[in-house]
Amino acid sequence: MNKKVMLTGVRPSGNLTLGNYLGAIKNFVDKQEDYISYIFIADLHAITSPKKPQALQEAIYNCVAMYLACGVDPTKTMVFKQSDVLEHGTLGFIMTFQTKMGELSRMTQFKYKSMQQTKEGVNTGLFVYPTLMVADILLYNTSIVPVGKDQQQHVELTRDLAERFNKRYGNTFVMPDVYIAPVGNKILNLQNPLEKMNKSDNSNNKGTIFLMDDIETVKKKIMQAKTDTLSCVHFDEENQPGISNLMSILSKITNESFESIENRYKGKGYGEFKKEVCEVVSTLLTNIQQRFHKFNNKTLLDSILADGAKRAQPTAQETLQRAKLALGLQS
Repeated sequence: MNKKVMLTGVRPSGNLTLGNYLGAIKNFVDKQEDYISYIFIADLHAITSPKKPQALQEAIYNCVAMYLACGVDPTKTMVFKQSDVLEHGTLGFIMTFQTKMGELSRMTQFKYKSMQQTKEGVNTGLFVYPTLMVADILLYNTSIVPVGKDQQQHVELTRDLAERFNKRYGNTFVMPDVYIAPVGNKILNLQNPLEKMNKSDNSNNKGTIFLMDDIETVKKKIMQAKTDTLSCVHFDEENQPGISNLMSILSKITNESFESIENRYKGKGYGEFKKEVCEVVSTLLTNIQQRFHKFNNKTLLDSILADGAKRAQPTAQETLQRAKLALGLQS
């Protein structure tokens, strides 16, 4: 039986968080042996806003090293830079002609980021980058895309455009499905458990755990996480969002069910529960950080990226050729 394809893209911007790891990276790592697996570093997406060249290069290397540290195996997963496979840009441009302006203007990321722009307005790269993301997915005949809930909209757009293209020009693209893990798909801010844990933390980073945080800092953040006055370890996202978030973190890392966690902490307070979360998260991050320093070698990373691009390109070329034939751009 032929393996299906799993793909994810990684934008090299900022420090990765525990939310990034539990919401997306771990899902990919857990499944990489079961699929033909691709991870591309979305360096073209990164330049939708101006970047200093040296800073971008460092971010790319750090990103690859961190994904390897988190368990991505380059012998099982093709890891490469988006800009090293030129078919991404070509198919991305083709897919803009399948897309309506209204569809792009409704994209959540565009609406959010456009509100933060200066009076000069939004650049067109930010507006049309979802069509490049569509191409990223379609190029490799992708079956599933592991994402957090906040990225689901992009996969839905990909499905819409693939279906539109197939109806107009004949069966060309594979229809991808989104994969959202049932547990830990959205890790929340420790200080405000009504918001997602993200890199831009309004609580001076007290609510966000970064994968490269000092371990003592990590423990302090968890022990100071906002909970409630009920003193009952119970999963109830509506009434106990803080405790439910910590339970999601613990369950995602250890694979222990919510029911089992609740039973172990019957009659016990939050302090003891938080201490266990501290230990589990600290062990995880210590291992990740040690592996990061092992992989953070530019010669090694260049070799991995070059090999990944070489292995990925034939499929991308074949898909682009199929699309050009369907459009009449090639005979």
